[in-house]
Amino acid sequence: MRTTDKLWSGQQERKSLPPRHFMYLLLILVTLVASFLFVNSPYFIVGGVLVEGNKYVSVEEVYRIAGIPESVNIFRLNTDDIRHRLTSDLRLSDVEVSRKLPTSIVIRLKERQPLAYIASGYGFVEVDKQGIVLAAFRNLKQVNVPLITGIRLGNVYVGDQIENSQIKNILTYLAALDEATINQLSEINIKSPQQLVAYTTDSITIRIGSNDKMDEKSKLTQAIIQEIHDKKLAVEYVDLNYASPFVKLKQ
Repeated sequence: MRTTDKLWSGQQERKSLPPRHFMYLLLILVTLVASFLFVNSPYFIVGGVLVEGNKYVSVEEVYRIAGIPESVNIFRLNTDDIRHRLTSDLRLSDVEVSRKLPTSIVIRLKERQPLAYIASGYGFVEVDKQGIVLAAFRNLKQVNVPLITGIRLGNVYVGDQIENSQIKNILTYLAALDEATINQLSEINIKSPQQLVAYTTDSITIRIGSNDKMDEKSKLTQAIIQEIHDKKLAVEYVDLNYASPFVKLKQ
């Protein structure tokens, strides 16, 4: 009789404990699942996306290309997907995407620098120092880099590389200039292979001459424009065709 009572008592104890533990475990599980679903909900805004290194491509464009929504939940964003989308844009030469805990994603960009616009069959194209077409425009609403005139390309598309030797020589000339000097050039005109002429935003004519020694002519151009700016000289034209560059002052 005692054995039966003891067995019954032990079974009763074993049956009375599990429901309480089960409820605790169930409550913890429900809390974890609810928290996970809430945090990963598209309506739950967590953190932000920081864009660094951009100058020519706006933050809004980066968000659009990368597929980043207005309401950001960084837990729902895939850094590999963001990088893949951005690297497909030819204006960007390198993209790094990383998480910055606790609540940020950082996008670091290295842009291809546009150097010139050139007229084309469509309208105008924007090219970098390698002659790669970065963008195409029907009309130029804002000119941020020099316009190469005296030549018109045919039907070229974004991603194409310009192989024209005259254009490549001009791009070599422009690539050796610093940003401040490029910003002061409005146009490079190809009158002939032996007559390249640059014009500044202050209407100063720079006679570059032939396609040879373009790196050297870039250095001279940069130094002369800097001197004109520093000394506030009234210059009519600069001629780089001589052993020593000639500067003609306005009368």
